[in-house]
Amino acid sequence: MAGTTSDASGVGGPPLIVVLADRQYLFPVGSVVRIGRNPELDVVSTSPLVSRACHAVISVDAGGATYVDQSRRGTFLRGRPLRGPLRITESVELRLGDPVTGEVLGVTPPLGSHQLERNRRRRLALRRGRMAGLALGAMGVAAAVLAALLLPSGATPKAAAHPSAGATATTAPLALAEAATVRLRLGPADASTGWGSGTVVDPHGLILTNAHVAQPQAPGQAVALGTPGYQLPANPPFLTVEMTTGQSTPAVARYRARPVAVDGYLDLAVVQIYADAAGKPVDPSTLRLPALTIGDSGALQLGQPVTVLGFPGVAESDSISVTSGVLSTFVPDPLHHAADPRFELETTARLAHGNSGGAAIDAGGRLIGVPSMEVTGEGADVSYRLRAAQLARPLLAAARAGRTYGSVLLVHSGVGEKVTGVGVGGSGEQACAISAPATLAALPAQLWVGLRYAGLPKGLDVAVGVRPPGAAAFGGAGGALPEETVPGPDGCLAVAVDPASFGLASLPPGTYQAQLFAGPDLDPVGGTAQFRVGG
Repeated sequence: MAGTTSDASGVGGPPLIVVLADRQYLFPVGSVVRIGRNPELDVVSTSPLVSRACHAVISVDAGGATYVDQSRRGTFLRGRPLRGPLRITESVELRLGDPVTGEVLGVTPPLGSHQLERNRRRRLALRRGRMAGLALGAMGVAAAVLAALLLPSGATPKAAAHPSAGATATTAPLALAEAATVRLRLGPADASTGWGSGTVVDPHGLILTNAHVAQPQAPGQAVALGTPGYQLPANPPFLTVEMTTGQSTPAVARYRARPVAVDGYLDLAVVQIYADAAGKPVDPSTLRLPALTIGDSGALQLGQPVTVLGFPGVAESDSISVTSGVLSTFVPDPLHHAADPRFELETTARLAHGNSGGAAIDAGGRLIGVPSMEVTGEGADVSYRLRAAQLARPLLAAARAGRTYGSVLLVHSGVGEKVTGVGVGGSGEQACAISAPATLAALPAQLWVGLRYAGLPKGLDVAVGVRPPGAAAFGGAGGALPEETVPGPDGCLAVAVDPASFGLASLPPGTYQAQLFAGPDLDPVGGTAQFRVGG
């Protein structure tokens, strides 16, 4: 729908204003606005974090607008993911695909300036009311503590109504962990493109964090995410290390750091401080920073208390945030490259974007996990995942010795790799019965695409991307490419796609394209292969 400045009835009035990538769109009341990377949509993005099909829909009415996310990566308001429809009655800025690095979408509802200001003031008043309620709750806690102090000698206070499920980190280990947890800004502090968290693991300035924070294009990240390497965000020029001096003090820029050992598949990185915040060189041997030791995940028990530290954006604070919970289960490597059955640790401690790369400690203050991701399940279910910290020991050893780190988990691409044919059918067997030209007369509910390959090393990670007519990029079910490892140098890969794979109601007829991606960076192999379906 073309932008306009009049409402649906033709009577002049404020339009819905949408701003994306410095381009402004205007839509009248009654519009249904579709946002995504498909050039046929109403608001078009080029960011790889935005869904290839329809990322979101905005319905416009006289009282405001309603935003509904339809993507896999999500939409974020002030760092928090939207869990349902968002009613918009004042100007808002949303992040598409990531709360920090996602593309900014500005939305102003079709209301006059006075009404927009009244709505803004009403929201702030409600927020102040909630904060006052929290303050009264804190006063109640303080009163209880005071009453306990005034008890006669030898008196025993009544048990709490909700006793703790287990001991969390005690005061001294927690204080050390707070001092060792840092915020890492991507680039200079005053012009960063996002941030994550990190943990000092060596007094001489070695910091453990996530690869997707320190070096998003590290080999193996593409495999871990199921995304072609060329779609990954750019690596930052350096990281600004921000530190706090207390629980309520804001994090301030102290140093600059750069990666010295990174494993994209493990999503772990060790970075080294090399300069102060202004860029003046620093001798790491002179640093005496508070540091945590890495614990043994093999000794962990389910139900064991865990404390998570970091700088989540949802907290709306520049101070450190601390949450606690228990270990709920151990998760093996979903792609079976790592043999450790405790590849990931699931916890009930709440994580949010910005926690990535921070610290998860046991009661003794040992670093047992690195907050890495949220996994969304059915409905509002969320699984909070920690990468087992002991997986970082080889990276830390290489960084301390000044050696180049190289991951041994993934097979690297060879020479002579090629695609020799494409097939299509209603089953994997039919798709791999390669014939030319590759056509399918009828449009099935589920389409199988086969690519015959040659010259691939055994165990190499591969993925097949399919692009329907009119689509801007290759995709797969849920937005991620379907991945596997090849059993031998020659063979055929078959994948199934359906309308949901592309966010469509039905598969369109026309010419489709298929692309083989391979290796730690999921690089394209050969050119695109074409086939025709229907019509």
